[in-house]
Amino acid sequence: MDRKLSTNNLTSNLSELPDVREGACARARGRYENVFLTEAEVAELQADFPSVWQEYIERLSEYMASTGKTYKSHAATIRRWAKEDRRKGKGVSDYSCKEGESL
Repeated sequence: MDRKLSTNNLTSNLSELPDVREGACARARGRYENVFLTEAEVAELQADFPSVWQEYIERLSEYMASTGKTYKSHAATIRRWAKEDRRKGKGVSDYSCKEGESL
C-alpha cells in the first residue's frame, strides 16, 4: 500500500523566493524590508540610476506590501519600471552626469 506523499510547504515556498546568485547574500531593503537585493545589484542600480535608485526600491517595497505581489528578481523589476517610466516620460528625471560630461 504505497502512497504518494505531498511535498512540504518549505520546499515549495523556496522556489518563490527572489533569485539570488550563489555566494551573494541579498539584504532586505525598503520601508517594509521586502525588497531583496545583493550588494552587486545595488551598485548596478546606483550606477544606472544615480538620483532615483532609492525611490524605485521604496516604490517596489510599498507596491509589494500593498498588493501582496512577489517577483523573481527585484533588480529586474526596478530596471523594467525605470525603463517604462523613461519611455512614458514619467518619474523623476535623472540629471546626473559623470565627471567630464555636461548636460
